Amino acid sequence: MEPPEVEQFCQYLRVRNYSPHTVESYAIDLRLFFAQAGERPAKVTWRHVDRFVAQQHEQGLAATTINRRLNALKHFFDFLAVESTTAPLNPVKPSHHVRTGRSLPKKLTRAQVQQLFASISNEMDRALFLLMLRCGLRVSEVARLRVSDVDWEQGALIVRQGKGRKDRRVYLSSDAATGLKECLQRRPVKVPNNNLFWNQKRAGQPLSIKAMQKKMERYAKEAAVTASCHSLRHTFASNLLEEGAEIVSIKEFLGHSSVTSSERYARLSNQKVKQTYLQTMRKVISKTKV
Repeated sequence: MEPPEVEQFCQYLRVRNYSPHTVESYAIDLRLFFAQAGERPAKVTWRHVDRFVAQQHEQGLAATTINRRLNALKHFFDFLAVESTTAPLNPVKPSHHVRTGRSLPKKLTRAQVQQLFASISNEMDRALFLLMLRCGLRVSEVARLRVSDVDWEQGALIVRQGKGRKDRRVYLSSDAATGLKECLQRRPVKVPNNNLFWNQKRAGQPLSIKAMQKKMERYAKEAAVTASCHSLRHTFASNLLEEGAEIVSIKEFLGHSSVTSSERYARLSNQKVKQTYLQTMRKVISKTKV
């Protein structure tokens, strides 16, 4: 049975303006833990967390998944500590988290991008995936776009309430703008919340994050390419870096809170490193012939 404190915690997150997707993810992870623990929150100890982590390992789950669930649990008990004077000490210890190396983002090659988009004939689908590729948008940000967020005069989009709850402005490339205009010509008159993209199978309904991800899975399979919505965002950042864009600019385009996150693309871009080496070495050789 789900402890009533879980719903209280979810309500707290809603009041704090967490996204519905985040609230639901926290709820699922907490239900999973308490179903295994079989105890009320006040009775949970670090040993229950130990057993939970061990079970997750036995199931072969990735370190990122286990750590995400531990973060949900830690946040939950932090909430209880504030709300109740009789709350137990937080049972989630730093040692419970699984150490993991931080992998590099996976970008698509130019050939893979061409192959993928060759499989996308639907105008709306092409427009929404071009926004991810040309503007570096997260799938959640595309799902939240409204018609009023398009600034045609400036050739830009206002991305509202992105990760970290920060608004930002991104610019439209010529092909993304053209695709968006063609898409809007076919847009139904009534779409809830004035969403930019809509569900074509359910007339008048906005297009959900899950629906976008399913579309990408289908197109990637048809094109025989390993791709995701997020890989389009990675490709956008890597392409900018390889063509000489500064890390600070890429940070703003992607909506990163820290330049450290954007610097990961510098390690990814071997082509940029190679070009810099060859150009610099030509100058060195011309001055120091041996």
